[in-house]
Amino acid sequence: QIRSTKKSSWKMRPILLKGHDGPLTCVKYNKDGDLLFTTCKRGKICLWYSDDGERIGTYNKHNGAVMYVDVSFRCDKLASASMDCSARLWDVETGKAFREWNFEQGVRCVSLACGDKRIAVLTDPVKTDSGSVLQILDTSTNDKPIMKIQLPSSRTNRALWGPLNKSIVTCNEAGAMMLWDPSSGECTVERNDHSLAVPDFTFQQKDQMTLITGSTDMSSTLYDTLTLEPLRNYKSDRPINSAAISPLMDHVVIGGGQSADKVTTTAGRAGRFQSVFFHKVYETEVGSVRGHFGPINSLMFNPDGRSFTSGGEDGYVRIHHFDPDYFAYD
Repeated sequence: QIRSTKKSSWKMRPILLKGHDGPLTCVKYNKDGDLLFTTCKRGKICLWYSDDGERIGTYNKHNGAVMYVDVSFRCDKLASASMDCSARLWDVETGKAFREWNFEQGVRCVSLACGDKRIAVLTDPVKTDSGSVLQILDTSTNDKPIMKIQLPSSRTNRALWGPLNKSIVTCNEAGAMMLWDPSSGECTVERNDHSLAVPDFTFQQKDQMTLITGSTDMSSTLYDTLTLEPLRNYKSDRPINSAAISPLMDHVVIGGGQSADKVTTTAGRAGRFQSVFFHKVYETEVGSVRGHFGPINSLMFNPDGRSFTSGGEDGYVRIHHFDPDYFAYD
């Protein structure tokens, strides 16, 4: 049920998916929005039909937590990042891993470039006082990286290709957003608008011209992707782990809540584990969706804008299909 700030409510029946036995780390739709990929800290990748939540299958090769996945434009390849110090490429239809890269440290993020010929792999720091390493590899071979970029000392959480492969955007534990040139390996833009860690950011799905961050400083910022100029800021009353931009409505959704190590001492409502909707332009809160009883770790809108999915520390995936009343909301 979405509770709007105008003291009315829109009733929705979420689809609860329980295919993981550990905290969720990532939820990802394919470009058509008919398939949903989910990952957790127990090393399993699940594939579902996004319409009714029917599970299609699992990808079971990783021996550590799977932190992130990315799916190709044609939905024939799936890239995965795992704390077992490997990144893999899978055939989506057969579930077979046909490419594997091994590293000295755990892999926190992967991102397929437009055209699927290159992949960006983000590995954790070797030492506590060193930075993460961003490596660009050729997807057709298991050869050494095309380029290695040593990132700043704070651990980097995300590294995703920007529009037309002209840049790579990163966020880190110090709250910095950085824009990197993949041809030279140099940082072209750096922003420090957040005072605490930025666990995640996502692009506007249609053209990647804007992106939205989620930060543990209880705020979320909408940026211009090309310049990293902040456009809007959404303030909340909870640490934010993930945020997403609606491709259909002028809304953004944020999710997070009290940190997982303190959840057992707090009631679900007091932990603020709702998905909260804001108007993208006016920055006002328009409603919230309850359901999770742990922090929300990942959020994503369906590319058609008619549903969204959340994955939480409680191990549940919740698919919410919007009712017609939601689209009539002004």
